[in-house]
Amino acid sequence: MRKQLTTVAAILAVCVLAGCTGGSGTPKSSKTTKPGSRTTTRTTVKTTTKPSPNPVVTASGPSRFVLVVKQELPEIAKDRTDQDIQAISDTACAALAAGDPADGIVAVTRSLGTLDAEATDQATARELIKLAIDSDCLKQAPRVDEF
Repeated sequence: MRKQLTTVAAILAVCVLAGCTGGSGTPKSSKTTKPGSRTTTRTTVKTTTKPSPNPVVTASGPSRFVLVVKQELPEIAKDRTDQDIQAISDTACAALAAGDPADGIVAVTRSLGTLDAEATDQATARELIKLAIDSDCLKQAPRVDEF
């Protein structure tokens, strides 16, 4: 699963860098004629681009979530790899997307991906979920007040 996410992120990065913005490049033509003159054709192209709803994570470094956890919650980052920290966000985002209740997401997050169901307190688990929403699962922003 991790390799798939990395592959998708790499593809998105290439598309963004290559200019694959999904804009509509449909040309529109108009003709202007004057009595006794030649026909003139004008073509205009309108392009629209939409910003990406999710940040692109490059495969070369840690995600924003990992960086923020290391900076703001060093006790959580201590003795954990970047992948272990990222797994906390991935699990929370998946549960949010599935529509799981807030209390259940907090309970799972408290384990920090370990067998210890109380590896951290509820307040820290809630903070981790908010950080995951802010950095990795932006579409779940309407649920942030639950935490």
